[in-house]
Amino acid sequence: MLDTKTLAVAGGKGGDGSAHLHREAFRPHGGPDGGDGGDGGDVIVVARASLRTLAHLTRIMRIVADDGEDGRRNEMTGKSADDRLVEVPVGTVVWDVTDGGRKQLLADLVADGSAMVAARGGKGGLGNVHFATPTNQTPMLAESAERGEERTLLLEVKLLADVAIVGAPNAGKSTLLAAVTRAQPKIADYPFTTLEPNLGVAQRHNRAIVLLDVPGLIEGAHVGKGLGLEFLRHVERVRAIVHLIDGLEEDLGAAYQRIEHELGEYPGGLVEKPRVVAVNKMDIPEARERFKAQQAALKRCSKTEPLAISAATHEGLDALLDAIAALVPVEQPAPQPVLTTPTDETARPEPRRRPRVEITRDKDVFVVHCKPAERLTGVANLNLWQARMQLHRELDRLGVLRALKSAGVERGDTVRIGPIELEWS
Repeated sequence: MLDTKTLAVAGGKGGDGSAHLHREAFRPHGGPDGGDGGDGGDVIVVARASLRTLAHLTRIMRIVADDGEDGRRNEMTGKSADDRLVEVPVGTVVWDVTDGGRKQLLADLVADGSAMVAARGGKGGLGNVHFATPTNQTPMLAESAERGEERTLLLEVKLLADVAIVGAPNAGKSTLLAAVTRAQPKIADYPFTTLEPNLGVAQRHNRAIVLLDVPGLIEGAHVGKGLGLEFLRHVERVRAIVHLIDGLEEDLGAAYQRIEHELGEYPGGLVEKPRVVAVNKMDIPEARERFKAQQAALKRCSKTEPLAISAATHEGLDALLDAIAALVPVEQPAPQPVLTTPTDETARPEPRRRPRVEITRDKDVFVVHCKPAERLTGVANLNLWQARMQLHRELDRLGVLRALKSAGVERGDTVRIGPIELEWS
């Protein structure tokens, strides 16, 4: 089962604004009519109930949304790109992974259709119609587009179930799941038959209970031994636990404590969940005799009344389901997604402030860091003296010229703004 996946995502680049000037017969000096660029597409992670694993993403390492179209003449806005959807199973946790390997929670998608924007597309640039003023009626400047966001995601699937069946290998967990539900897990008379979690739905008193069969736990599972660490994450979401013990164990109490120790060491609050303790294989006389002899000791050890069952012959399964149902009330509030990345496009905009200008040095080159200035130089035709003059005025308005002078720029020095380099004069 593929239940973790590292995936690089990037929003699409926006389209550049157009710096076109209207031209037609008898209007040789028409005004600006350059349209805005379209927005780049977002990458959106969305939960689907139809999916169980991330196997469909096995060979995909990077997902990039499409770019927006450039603006065109006649004030035609470029088309915004469609969003790219990354479909994942319900119960997927989305993490942002930094270069240093640290994780930050972005979303917990616990409902069918719940979604979050993993990488926003870049905004399209403004066309030159936005730069027209009474004193500049033929603006030759337009904005280049913003690039889309980029990040590395870690997707972790945590299956949603009411009850998890845990125990040592070969305790009969898969047989129990098959006996009380219509699930058809692989069953064999040897340890580690189950290599991935299995889900099944049990019907009891006109209600459905979703059970999860977890691969067998061994000593050291909480630190990755066996298959435990890989699948214990699925137990985090359950509301109760069935601790199934192999009735052929020499010491039932010691067998119980080994598994409980692994649950307690795993950092997911598993030991605090309500549980039913059941001893399996009562169809075998040796197991039945051992249960009778050790029942009192197991009760003291587990602090609960252990149930004697046989998943093979269905003995005691009605009592087990009743005990499970008592731990899983019918009325349970629906899980709500946890989001730390804003997805509301109608959020109140921040008040407009003067853009921040920062000047750094790259050897002998003065580098201007100011997003509005960098976007203006991206599509400007600086071969035209009018465009150079207009750019100079915009840089003055943005505070770039003042910042350069404060940084010590002198005549003849090289200044880099976005993709271009200019000689200071």
